[in-house]
Amino acid sequence: MRDRLTTALAALSDADLEVLREVADEARGPTAGLLAAIEHASDWEWHRRRSVDFEMLPLGEAISEGDLDAALGYAVAFHGSIADRFIDPATVRELLVALVGVLTEQDGHKPH
Repeated sequence: MRDRLTTALAALSDADLEVLREVADEARGPTAGLLAAIEHASDWEWHRRRSVDFEMLPLGEAISEGDLDAALGYAVAFHGSIADRFIDPATVRELLVALVGVLTEQDGHKPH
């Protein structure tokens, strides 16, 4: 799943990557963990494109166990609410699908 995430990140245009980084900065409430995970993955990709390598942290650690279901449900609504801000919404949707896959696999977390 992590390979799918890194592939989806690499497929984003620079402009869409910047939009994700900006939107994730607006994190609040139970969705803050999801947006923190998106922000970290986006920052990781932004740096990778500039030949600055560092380890991507486990994205699920940004989301408390009690907020995981809400965050996963929000991932779908998140894309729909901001899709018009992206050059290629389908590529961003693929990134979110990959991110949800990583979050549900990581550390044994499973959505209910």
